[in-house]
Amino acid sequence: MGVVHGASFVLLNVLQLNADYTPMKVIRWQRAVELALDEKVVQVAAYPGRFVRSASLAVPWPAVVALRRYSVMRGKVRFSSRSVQARDNFACAYCGLRPVMGDGRPDRVQLTMDHVIPRAQAREGRVFLPWARRWVNVTCWENAATACRACNFRKADRTPAQAGMLLRIFPRVPTQQDALRMALTRLPNLPETWLEWLPVGAVHAEESQALPDDVSFRKA
Repeated sequence: MGVVHGASFVLLNVLQLNADYTPMKVIRWQRAVELALDEKVVQVAAYPGRFVRSASLAVPWPAVVALRRYSVMRGKVRFSSRSVQARDNFACAYCGLRPVMGDGRPDRVQLTMDHVIPRAQAREGRVFLPWARRWVNVTCWENAATACRACNFRKADRTPAQAGMLLRIFPRVPTQQDALRMALTRLPNLPETWLEWLPVGAVHAEESQALPDDVSFRKA
């Protein structure tokens, strides 16, 4: 993911901040203008030299807006193979491979979604997660990880320990910061105007501690 300095289709997108100026989400420019007219947001930054025009006025094209009143962040990210890959920064959870295409976008053809504890070992649709010490549905955020095709083939219907493979992350339900980062991964480029407001690590996923080599699969 690069940074754009000139005008492009990214003008359609606006970074929305909370009232404390922490980043919340990406919205369309029409929504940003609507919120501004309703006096629900203030404009923090604009795209240089660009204006939204009407018959009677021209206002700077919003790049970053902030809510006037603090809003508690709620909502869930929809579970899907792509969302799992975005959470994992489009990198294999086993070998770390992050395939990209010529234009720098993730090469999703080379990636799959893997059930860490395989479906073949599920009991009535549920599996026990040794790192979380609890039972979960076999297909869920906490039992799903990104795998390159080679690692998925090697692992097959085995756990990482059974396959002699190291899981580099603890799969987890996405946090609000994850949700923002996942939204940013959908953009081929980030507007330069946004960078001041994005925290370090907002684009790249952080790796968690690896799983222990020897784990118990008995019910806690």
